[in-house]
Amino acid sequence: MNPEVHKIIKKAEEFYDDAKYLFQGKRFEATVNRCYYAMFTAVQALLLSKNAFSKTHHGAQIKFNELFIKTELLPIEFGKLLNEAFEKRQFGDYDVDADISESDALKLLENARMFLDRIKLFLV
Repeated sequence: MNPEVHKIIKKAEEFYDDAKYLFQGKRFEATVNRCYYAMFTAVQALLLSKNAFSKTHHGAQIKFNELFIKTELLPIEFGKLLNEAFEKRQFGDYDVDADISESDALKLLENARMFLDRIKLFLV
């Protein structure tokens, strides 16, 4: 793994650790936010490994799907997980009536861990 990709993965892991901490404090909307950013940052590492980059979240999702999902380097489920995390993050961050349940936050925490682990294996 090149040093820049390693640095980005380390940041993704830090976001995930933040999510676990927030979950323990019952801050479920913030947990969802940090889970999404852990996944998004891991995608940025993947893109860099292919000399690709995107400035936007939407652009990163498109490139991720193009380079890793459609080519079957990663299972289609991973594209769905990233999209679901993005939608939950949008809801939690921008909808004043958002109510993220403990079970929703826990599910996303589990998905983010699986996502990060698989991407780290891919990058080794």
